[in-house]
Amino acid sequence: MTHETALGAALKNAVQAMSKKKQTDMVAEYLYNKYEVFQKCKPLAVGVENELIAALPQFNAELVKRALANHCRRPRYIKAVARGGKRFNLNNRFQGEVSAEEQQHALEQPGIREAIEKQDARRAEAKAAKQAAASNQE
Repeated sequence: MTHETALGAALKNAVQAMSKKKQTDMVAEYLYNKYEVFQKCKPLAVGVENELIAALPQFNAELVKRALANHCRRPRYIKAVARGGKRFNLNNRFQGEVSAEEQQHALEQPGIREAIEKQDARRAEAKAAKQAAASNQE
């Protein structure tokens, strides 16, 4: 048991010796590996910050907040909020909706509206091409 405690203390000291950026990157990597809502960039439930801090006691709360803030600033996440719809908790369960104000705020971010329009156009082209290919086979 003493060996585990010494090993844990050594690991903790090694992590704390890293820069805050590297520590934050490590927390982010953990989040993306553990939670599907992060992998798929789904809109997160309001209050998920407290849920995350409670679920990850092994990490410094400030680093968890920083990793979450970085995630929420990603264009892919902002696009998901701009599209509206459901919000999800850490268990990938529906928990609330993106409000019209939140959706509008996301759409006002630089480049987001244009990116969504381009993405929608590409999806429409792909769908049309798929339908054309299917009708040619008949």
